[in-house]
Amino acid sequence: MRRLGTCRLGRWGVIPFVLLLSCVAACDSGKSTPPAPPSAATVNGEAILLAEFERRLAEEMALAKGEAPLKAEETESLEKAVLEDLIREKLMLQRARDLHLLVSEEELAARVEEIRKDYNDQFDKQFGNSGVDFVEWREALRRRMLIEKLIERDVNAKVQVADREAEQYFNANRKAYATERRVRVAQIVVPDRKRAEGILKRLKAGEDFGMVAREASIGPEAAKGGDLGFFERGVMPEAIDRVVFTLPPGKISGVVKSPYGFHIIKVLAQVEAGGRIFAEVKEKVRDDLRKRRQAEFYRTWIETLRAGATVRIDRPLAAGAASGGRVDRDARQAVPERN
Repeated sequence: MRRLGTCRLGRWGVIPFVLLLSCVAACDSGKSTPPAPPSAATVNGEAILLAEFERRLAEEMALAKGEAPLKAEETESLEKAVLEDLIREKLMLQRARDLHLLVSEEELAARVEEIRKDYNDQFDKQFGNSGVDFVEWREALRRRMLIEKLIERDVNAKVQVADREAEQYFNANRKAYATERRVRVAQIVVPDRKRAEGILKRLKAGEDFGMVAREASIGPEAAKGGDLGFFERGVMPEAIDRVVFTLPPGKISGVVKSPYGFHIIKVLAQVEAGGRIFAEVKEKVRDDLRKRRQAEFYRTWIETLRAGATVRIDRPLAAGAASGGRVDRDARQAVPERN
């Protein structure tokens, strides 16, 4: 999930006359109306609270500064970027509301469980003493999921890639799909050397590698006769790499020790480094081109939302803090955007 952030309190102008009248009326009636919390900006009349802007900025500054404090121009640039992010989020949430999109409690609970599994027993430690409020985090996750659902509907679902287009993209970017040398291997892995040496004797006596792997290997690929498929150098532990990239196809290794146990390896096939034909990488090419087009479509889409919005900046940022969109020129507390 995306991190949420903050900003410094700016100077505030004269209270608008209508607001002053409402205050007087409240005093005359003997009732006290609490003032609205200060905002950093408004988008189509909806406020982005100054407190939220400041929180988001503080988080982003903590990530950006590292060991050295940020320079003035870096802080200014970060302020502008954070405010623009908040404006875009507000626009997307408004668009999702207009389309009546929702994230159900069941969907949210399922995503929380996915994240919990990723963190294992560390999940609950992220809350409480660490200062992260679970309820706030959960609602932020809901908003993120809603934006994901909106982008899938308004952007991703509208991008298609035909086979002909994918092949043209492949032909223009062949180097990106060239491969390193690859090997396809099968393995038998067991927890102790003595057992591995006994299995090696059986293989040398002529027993079928795949059959023995199904019977004796503790690896998850045992059901497939130990077949690990193709991989390039650097994917497996170094001890295994040293063996599999020197053995010729059809040969069986000796016993090889790794952090996972004791292995006996058979090289099934190898492919030298070089280019691929389109049929081999068709799905990857389609996926790459689709993602590229989705990113381009997203930029156009969000710019269209931004251009049609009325945005008011309610704190004095440097010129250009948030560009594009219609600006409310009648707001006397606002610092207008400059295009």
